[in-house]
Amino acid sequence: MKTLLLVLLVTYVSANVEIPQLQAVEVIKEDEQIAEQTMLQMLRDHEDDHEMKNIFDLMAPGLEEFFKGMNNLTDEDMGLDSNSSTGFNEEISNIMWIVYGDMCEQGTEGCNSPFMGCNCHSYFNKLENPTCRNFPCSLAKWATDGSAAKLFRNIRVQKDLKGLIGAAMESVHPLMKMACQCNPELFSTAVSCAKNYDGKLIEGKKDWKEYKKSMRKIKFDSMIELAYVMFGAYCGNKEGVCLGSFQNLAEEFAAMMDRSCAGETEDQCNNFRRLSGGIYEFIIFLKDDEREKTMKSIVKNFYQFVPKEFWCGNKSCAAGYLSKYFNNNCCFRDAVEKFNVGMVGEAEKYIRSLLRAVSGGEIKIPGFGKMVRTKISQSVNPNRACKRMYYEAAEKCEDLGAF
Repeated sequence: MKTLLLVLLVTYVSANVEIPQLQAVEVIKEDEQIAEQTMLQMLRDHEDDHEMKNIFDLMAPGLEEFFKGMNNLTDEDMGLDSNSSTGFNEEISNIMWIVYGDMCEQGTEGCNSPFMGCNCHSYFNKLENPTCRNFPCSLAKWATDGSAAKLFRNIRVQKDLKGLIGAAMESVHPLMKMACQCNPELFSTAVSCAKNYDGKLIEGKKDWKEYKKSMRKIKFDSMIELAYVMFGAYCGNKEGVCLGSFQNLAEEFAAMMDRSCAGETEDQCNNFRRLSGGIYEFIIFLKDDEREKTMKSIVKNFYQFVPKEFWCGNKSCAAGYLSKYFNNNCCFRDAVEKFNVGMVGEAEKYIRSLLRAVSGGEIKIPGFGKMVRTKISQSVNPNRACKRMYYEAAEKCEDLGAF
């Protein structure tokens, strides 16, 4: 149940480089945990009256608490300092400049790179496109030129998920536009860096041995294939023609959650409130000790109660709002079409191998099987879930010139 609610609440994807002692990340994480605990406690308190309470009304206080805590963060809480060139305090800035030097100031004749590793520098230096070759340095410059601090400040003042997602995606847009020029070499080079890392972040023979052992277990080929296809769809082409489209889509998806938690509304299509009954049914399934819980049964029930209900449960929503904002968004349609059973299989192979590697073999996920892969693919694609409901409203999409 916890995982389901987190998936429903957290509607964005963010990428960040973790820096030790970055207080803001820890403070925001603590606020998330408090909001989550509040939400879960309310769900427990109302387990017996689920027919009377919309589940999003129970989630709303937790979401409100999260933003209240975030809005009350001070510069000190977030490690910010408006008088520094990076926008962060001295302690964090010093670490950032060390990383900057490691990524940007390595000469061609010699290398001293404890963070990134000299092998990694050599791999990036071999890339023909200068944007791709200099991408690690561009990332470091983004962090130190005030952009990262600006992102933190913008996030702090947001009042809803739509604003939060918009602020985050707008901030990293320049980096994403660069990355679009470097698909798939950015991913394949990063894999080479990981597999042949020679920096100093790993110490001791035992740790090195475990690291190399883990690297051999991870199916990087599947990760590269998945990243190549799906990041290519996210970009649309080398110029990043779809970046703005996906930002609008992510903001709208977040706005749906905001509206869901805002209370009853006449519009049943532009929010998730109509899914409340299905979410309860799935929770009941998970709590029923007499029903077998296999990967197949869990995915099948979740798909039936939530994604299928979302895409196919209301004809008016399918022909109207969902077609307008989702299916007739050509970048979205192209991406979900590419996330087919084969791509789910590549994701499965990579994730299973990654979990085995990082857990030392303790975490083992059973194979998905074709039915599970199919349901996962259908969950994000209305044309696979119920094509007839979208056929008449579907607009023609021109060739995006994707990878």
